[in-house]
Amino acid sequence: MPTNHRLQRLVALVEEAGFVSVADLAKACNVTEVTIRRDLHRLDKEQLLRRTHGGAFALTLPNPPAAQTDPAGASLEGFLTGRVNVWIATPVDPRFDRSLQDRAEKGSIPIIAESLEMGGAQTVVAVDNYQAAFALGQWAGHHVQSHFAGQASVLDLTFTQSNTETRSRGFMDGLRAIVPTTRLVLSINARSRRQAAYQLTADALAVYPEINVILAINDAIAAGALQACQERGADPSAMLLVTFGLEGDTLKNTLISRSYCKAGLAMFPEIVGPVCIEAAIAAYNHEPLPDKLTTPHVVLTPETLSEFYTSTGNGWQINWETVHNQLNIPLDIDTAGPTAGKQRSLPARLGFVVPFMEHEWYQRLIVCMRNYAAHLGIALEVMEAERLVSDDVDLRQHQIARAGAELVQPSDVLLIDGGQITTYLAEELAKCDNLTVITNSIPVFEALRDRPGITLMSTGGVMRRASDTLVGPTAEAALCELRANKLFLVVAGLTPGFGMSHTNPGEVAMKQAMIRAAREVILLADHTVFGRDSVVQVGPVTLIHKVVTDNAVLASQRLELSKLGIEVIIGKT
Repeated sequence: MPTNHRLQRLVALVEEAGFVSVADLAKACNVTEVTIRRDLHRLDKEQLLRRTHGGAFALTLPNPPAAQTDPAGASLEGFLTGRVNVWIATPVDPRFDRSLQDRAEKGSIPIIAESLEMGGAQTVVAVDNYQAAFALGQWAGHHVQSHFAGQASVLDLTFTQSNTETRSRGFMDGLRAIVPTTRLVLSINARSRRQAAYQLTADALAVYPEINVILAINDAIAAGALQACQERGADPSAMLLVTFGLEGDTLKNTLISRSYCKAGLAMFPEIVGPVCIEAAIAAYNHEPLPDKLTTPHVVLTPETLSEFYTSTGNGWQINWETVHNQLNIPLDIDTAGPTAGKQRSLPARLGFVVPFMEHEWYQRLIVCMRNYAAHLGIALEVMEAERLVSDDVDLRQHQIARAGAELVQPSDVLLIDGGQITTYLAEELAKCDNLTVITNSIPVFEALRDRPGITLMSTGGVMRRASDTLVGPTAEAALCELRANKLFLVVAGLTPGFGMSHTNPGEVAMKQAMIRAAREVILLADHTVFGRDSVVQVGPVTLIHKVVTDNAVLASQRLELSKLGIEVIIGKT
């Protein structure tokens, strides 16, 4: 399929579905995922769709949370450097969290953590996960006693974060407080994805038919479990599904249907959103905040749902009179608009880093935060965490490529490996003259093919489509008769013990041939490569002469390389 036709098809597929994964787009267009990611990067730049780490969103989604952000702040640099006065963030990836903290400290930008503690944050806005889950477990225990003859066999669909694991522990403790004989049949990470929860639940029910209680630690997981129960035809009177969340409309509608889901723990995004905004305003004004702002929770059933929510033509709306009469809110919020009588300086713009844009919790939380901020005249800019992580790495790879290009001298003969960083390196080298470049990378070759000042040589070989590189005996044999001043090498993993490692044996053999053909080996590696062992060893660390990396690499990791006589160069931010 010609490139232009493929790009048009990608846009059409994404606009039709709203969101499509990279894997599904690759299958639909019969190309590799590498090609799709490159296409999405181009289409995102042209503002024809919105690229995410795992796929793409349509820009024409009805009320898409991220599509409402100011386009001028769509880039990582615009979001992180001086544009936002306070960040509200949910910790997702330790490496990115460290990067965010570092940028916040340098820019004197406060951070408010949402849901989960985060180093350097002024406070965390979160429910008491253990107590909330304990209460949900107790409710489930009473249901088991009255409906299941006191026999409980539990499937725990959890997620590997401290707050979600606390929910699982609290639920089991609460359930066992009522039904001591409760058996935990299976506790498994559903990766906070609906499809994963669906498959895991279907498999668990097939292998363990005695399961009669399912805990879902959020609504996305609950929706997947619900689908599996329905498709397997499980008896609703003999199955109890409970969810920690009641985040948007989906599970509330399910709850009143009185089927599998008979109770849910409400966390009230309508309360959490304004509290996050008020906490951000306090941090902006250097007002003291407690380590944690604990938001309320309530176990809701079909009988009690209407106390706190009313079903309307625009979905379920919270009953603020009930909230103010029955619940404790940790900060003073005015649900009708700005808090009267407060004389304070307001930030112009707040940033919200969202980990799971597809979750109803975050979709609803964004709406609530945006509406409350708008009453105060504050702009709220939303960025997806996966995109920020991806864009952060992409930005660092550009910086590494620029630093690598600075090592090149006129008349150099360069060997350039395949990879995203080396493609960026080639774009930098396209500005140079009087170079000889030998490469097995199709993108590198394409970036330099029209540069008359560069003598360009291909190794030949068999094309490996997954990485757009040429590999195999022919390519390796070509390198036996060539010699380069410098090799710019890319690997997937780097550790002191296993050394350099990579994913594919064919690519590893080519990398080893490149190392033998070069007088100097320069490794281009962002921080995600460090501390990882990939599948196949390329060679020991001592084969490297220089490493060009970014400042997110731990100081201890850089020091280990320096001890071995390897020069470590940090790309400039």
